Amino acid sequence: MSIDGVLAWLSGLAGLATGLASGLPGWLDGATADVGSLVPTRLIGALLLPPALPLLVAALGLLGLRRWPAAGRTLAWAGLLAGWLFSCGTGASWLASLAEGDARSGLTAEALRAAMAGRDAPQAIVILGGGTRDHPLETPAREFVKPLTLERLVHGAWLARTTRLPVLVSGGVPRDGMASEAAVMKRTLEGTLGTPVRWVEEASRDTGENALKSAAILKAAGISRVVLVTQAYHMPRAEASFRRAGLTVLPAPHGFAGGMQDWTPRDLVPNGESAALAYRAAHELLGRLWYRLRDR
Repeated sequence: MSIDGVLAWLSGLAGLATGLASGLPGWLDGATADVGSLVPTRLIGALLLPPALPLLVAALGLLGLRRWPAAGRTLAWAGLLAGWLFSCGTGASWLASLAEGDARSGLTAEALRAAMAGRDAPQAIVILGGGTRDHPLETPAREFVKPLTLERLVHGAWLARTTRLPVLVSGGVPRDGMASEAAVMKRTLEGTLGTPVRWVEEASRDTGENALKSAAILKAAGISRVVLVTQAYHMPRAEASFRRAGLTVLPAPHGFAGGMQDWTPRDLVPNGESAALAYRAAHELLGRLWYRLRDR
């Protein structure tokens, strides 16, 4: 199935979920309310992703067994099989391949040197955040970066050492007295990885705002060409957002997970790592659909 086919399938699911949610009775708060006030957006999004979506499909099938036996059995088996598939390496790798698109390798040292030697060489490095943790036990700091963010910072630090380009970190509106995601990224880059950060963009809430608010900072400094750092499955949406914001982008994806390198029977056995990858890849596909619907 092509990426457009998957996005169309997800669009249908999103429409179905929105229709069901909008019809919920008002007993939750004593009055009729719209979807946004009844159910948080993130909860609705999570219900459209594995493993919740296959489990919901299976549950609907089981609930309908008595009244619609054939349809109920079909839904139940489809949900169980989908839940199994997207919890094993084969299914997770397939979803990651869809999210990664045509990219199959990162920015090599040779390609980076060639880009830096060209007339339109990049002028800065932009590293996108991937989340922070509150109150980590292993550090005295109140916040620390999540593993995905740390991977991006390590890759960005290597790029900065190789190119000597200035670094911008982007992500996260501060909440409840906590430091912003970008502030925690800056602290990690400078304190742990020995990489200076010139700009901190900490007012964005999503990838689209990452691009718009980072572009405003960079353009004010006379910069229009950047190396963009994020996970491979996130790069297509991030790159498109930064190009729409008016920047020339040299993508530097990492963390490739799509495609089966050496398939083994173990890749048909459910495991937590594969389930997490499937969730992140499906989340990215759903995010891409959401951006398409909002025409960002």
